[in-house]
Amino acid sequence: MMRKFTNLQTDLLRTFVTVVDLRNYTETGNILGRTQPAISLQIKRLEEVVGAKLLKHEGKQVELTPDGQTLLGYAREMLRLNDRAVANLQQAAFLGTLRIGLPVDYSIEYFQSAIAKFSHENPAVLLDIRCYRSRELLAALHVDDLDMTIAITDEMPAPHVSIYWSERPVWVCARDHKIDPDQPLKVIAHPDGCFYRKRMIDALDTEGRDWRVSFESLGVAALQKAVLDGMGVTALTKKTLLPGMRVLSASDGFPKLSKIHIGLFYKHIKMSDAALKLIEQITEDVSSFRLPTHARAR
Repeated sequence: MMRKFTNLQTDLLRTFVTVVDLRNYTETGNILGRTQPAISLQIKRLEEVVGAKLLKHEGKQVELTPDGQTLLGYAREMLRLNDRAVANLQQAAFLGTLRIGLPVDYSIEYFQSAIAKFSHENPAVLLDIRCYRSRELLAALHVDDLDMTIAITDEMPAPHVSIYWSERPVWVCARDHKIDPDQPLKVIAHPDGCFYRKRMIDALDTEGRDWRVSFESLGVAALQKAVLDGMGVTALTKKTLLPGMRVLSASDGFPKLSKIHIGLFYKHIKMSDAALKLIEQITEDVSSFRLPTHARAR
């Protein structure tokens, strides 16, 4: 017996994603040029097609159901492919300015290189690249001060995430660094609000171990140098380890750290042709960069 396939219409998916991004039916209608009742009917139609409740109302807020969360990642990807196909067929010019966020607390060098490659291949696109902590980058995206960002967050899936993956930081020190068990552990860290710092402190506090911050900096390069200079221990991902560093494990008295979650975030309704092309390139590049624990937003 031939399998019956269900087709998801892109106009219904676009309405769904826009409602999720804006959390408001009326604003979605204004953006898409439809009335609020028409938006409600489209969401109802999509729910009928997939056979599941996708959105729920909590007071004035629109929230995703578990089934809605599952569909969201696929919907973003389908719309991205649709819009890129149309742009290519129409030979759209990749013009304009892209405001991109990169986190200082992750492998910024890799993504900076990917974006530089895009810039060389698309000289007509102006790039505005900002490097901050992940919290500030996500806040800037929320108020439309950024078009897209790579960022770390505590939980996944998260609002506006397109793709994401997880990595477990490791404890590191200089190769010949000696740790005095009778003294508080010297910790090298980003300032308060950093996900790495929180994981280190939570792990040490759980173990009941004394510690103090001996070196603090926003930039990962400064932390790496402080480690190599023997100023203490820190947490890094394996991609940011440097020659001369030693990984510390449970046998050294260092508990396993919780994973961090990294994602590519953007609001689909704000995407220009240039942004869609860069997102496509980053999505392809990430497949060779991420760990096998990658998951698509659901």
